Amino acid sequence: MFIFIFIFGLIIGSFLNVVIFRLRNNENFIKGRSHCPKCNYKIKFYENIPLLSYIFLLGKCSNCKNKISLQYPVVELATGILFLVGYYLFSSNIIYLLYYFIILSFLIIIFIYDLKYYLILDKIAIPAIIFVLIFKFFNYWLLIDDYWLLILSGIIGGGWFALQFFISKGKWVGGGDIRLGILMGLILGWPGILVALGLAYIGGTITLLPFVILKKKSLKSQVPFGVFLVPATIIVIFWGQKIISWYLGFL
Repeated sequence: MFIFIFIFGLIIGSFLNVVIFRLRNNENFIKGRSHCPKCNYKIKFYENIPLLSYIFLLGKCSNCKNKISLQYPVVELATGILFLVGYYLFSSNIIYLLYYFIILSFLIIIFIYDLKYYLILDKIAIPAIIFVLIFKFFNYWLLIDDYWLLILSGIIGGGWFALQFFISKGKWVGGGDIRLGILMGLILGWPGILVALGLAYIGGTITLLPFVILKKKSLKSQVPFGVFLVPATIIVIFWGQKIISWYLGFL
């Protein structure tokens, strides 16, 4: 079963690559065959096998010989691995497993798009927010207090970035970070949202501090913060309760 889940993750990762590329180029990501972005060559089915095709083609288009972006095998492999971890942790509940597969897919798109283009698209973030709200509503409707606590977590996540946005007049964070903050709060609830924000800022500081010290970047440099928020969210999805228990053990 683990092999099947991994292969399934590779296939979904391949589809996510298509979505990311076509979103950038305003193409329909459901219809139409994949093509080389350099020469527009229509990729044959046997040249579009997740991970394996990149290896067999030596990372080059079979037609124009231009290099294929490393993004493609990396996203496929990462999705396969994340789906495996998700299956290991949530396989006891098939509904929740499918839910987390979809959430992971949204987060991967947000991560790659923000990494490459410094932008978190509303056409990804907002459908993700709506999806989580609907799913959580049908799972929390008997527990109204829990559902409103979830909504509060979304407000806290989005509000934190909205506050920075208005104080800095959009210089510190963008509107996409606000939507991502809402999404994080709805996914993680309370106090998971606080853990994820803490991990993101710690990760961002550790990653960027050497560049600031070496003067490769300044404190005013534009940073795609979704690149830190998404991994933090995924970590809390998988191990948030253990992190919280570990922290409380020190109090």
